[in-house]
Amino acid sequence: MLKTLRIRNLATIEDLRVELGTGLNVLTGETGAGKSIVVEALGLACGQRADSSLLRAGADRAVVEAAFEPDDREALAAFCDERGLEPGDPELIVRREIAANGSGRVWINGSPATVAVLRELCEQILDLHEQHEARGLLSPERQLAHLDAFGGHDAELAATAAAARANSGARARLEHLRGLAATGRERADALATTVREIRGLDPKDGEVDALARERTLLQNGSRIAELLEEAIDALDGDDGGAVASTHAAERRVMELASIDPTLADLAQRTVSARLELADARETLDAYRRGLDFDPSRLEAIEARRAALSRLLARWGPGEQDARRAADDAERELATLDDLEGETARAEADCARAHADYSTAAGRLTAKRAAAAERLQAAMARELAPLALGRARFEVALPHRAAEDAPHPSGAERAVFHIAANPGEPSRPIAKAASGGELSRIMLALHVVLDAGEAGRVLVFDEVDAGVSGAVAAAVGARLARLSRGHQVLCVTHLPQVAAHADGHYHVAKRVVGGRTRTEITALSGEARLDELARMLGGRTATKASRGNAAALLVEAKGEMTP
Repeated sequence: MLKTLRIRNLATIEDLRVELGTGLNVLTGETGAGKSIVVEALGLACGQRADSSLLRAGADRAVVEAAFEPDDREALAAFCDERGLEPGDPELIVRREIAANGSGRVWINGSPATVAVLRELCEQILDLHEQHEARGLLSPERQLAHLDAFGGHDAELAATAAAARANSGARARLEHLRGLAATGRERADALATTVREIRGLDPKDGEVDALARERTLLQNGSRIAELLEEAIDALDGDDGGAVASTHAAERRVMELASIDPTLADLAQRTVSARLELADARETLDAYRRGLDFDPSRLEAIEARRAALSRLLARWGPGEQDARRAADDAERELATLDDLEGETARAEADCARAHADYSTAAGRLTAKRAAAAERLQAAMARELAPLALGRARFEVALPHRAAEDAPHPSGAERAVFHIAANPGEPSRPIAKAASGGELSRIMLALHVVLDAGEAGRVLVFDEVDAGVSGAVAAAVGARLARLSRGHQVLCVTHLPQVAAHADGHYHVAKRVVGGRTRTEITALSGEARLDELARMLGGRTATKASRGNAAALLVEAKGEMTP
């Protein structure tokens, strides 16, 4: 949900902050008070195109900041992580600045971002329907998803996507084999050379490191021999050493312990010390006997290291990588030896995969056709109470281009069409309807499709344009119904709509210090009753209009009760 919207230096707004609640939030006020500017500011916060002419006169920049509390935190965190943004917890905060020189900046949770990323992010949580413009619900890439959600096609979608992946794999395999056929002999020679080169050298795991260690030993052979002699002599030389000295100390401490038993532990420690030193002497002697400082071995190591270095530079970085490359080359050679048979089998696999895809996609197509008919019937029922009973809603299912590869989403697209008047051809909704009609069509679509997607922020600017009476009441009732699963923000001039609100905000202009500025006030109690009375008739509330307003509130409350 949208929790807070702050706007500075935009048109007639100097500095405005509005906190919104759950359910249905309405903005009311005189024409020209700035209600639509609030919606436009929200659009800027969600990535709409900016125009520096919107800046308040004299300001060098405008700032719009929106704080959301997303329903799907995991999806938001994944989105932010993929783009190096802070996920925000518990709120998602977006901020946009528009400068007088036309430049601008965007932040998402305090991290710099682009307008494109901002738009992509907000499309996941908000649908904005303004006069003559529809965003979110009718974006081309989402119409098919809406139809599938309405029809409940999860199983068919999964089967079609799996078949598309299998088909793609089979086609890739076949294309690879056909490519080999064109360069088969040359490729076979290259593969055989690879196998001979790697198998001939036969690199072992860790061999490069082992050779480096042995090379170091051989290069330092003289010094190692010298150090060994000195160490052994110090431990057990002809003139006495550590072992003999420790043995003498051991005898004396043992005699002391026989006199004073409290020194028994010390005596044992001197015994251990003598044994450790004797063992060290034997280990060093064994190490000396095992050394071989053959100069020819150093030459062999240098040659082997050079050969391995060249091999791993091409097939590494490790010895396992090189052996794996040889394994792959041998398998490909086996394929080339039976290229004709492999190609025939791949062609059969490809034909099977295409047939499987056609079957899966065909089931999905049939489901979509049935869902399209149900959606058209449901929309007809919803459009009639909204003064659009003569309009004809259609779902077109054009096939994807024949040259396109099998698509994971199926063989067709979905395009929502409307014929606003009898006798007129149907066209895509955004191109076929007037501003007020478009908003009401969007409202009807949301009502019908609500079961397929919930928890969004839905914004309607003047959804009630050109209607009154029973149609206005129908609009209000549907907005109230939508607000049970979504947060809804609506700009309205009609009391029949405003009466359904959970949060009512009055937008007005004031002149302060010779400058006009737009302000918003949250209404409740008597103040809300007075605003509804004003909307019912006249600039001031009368006893009669207040009575009618109270009746509207009671009626709206009754309509919202399940």
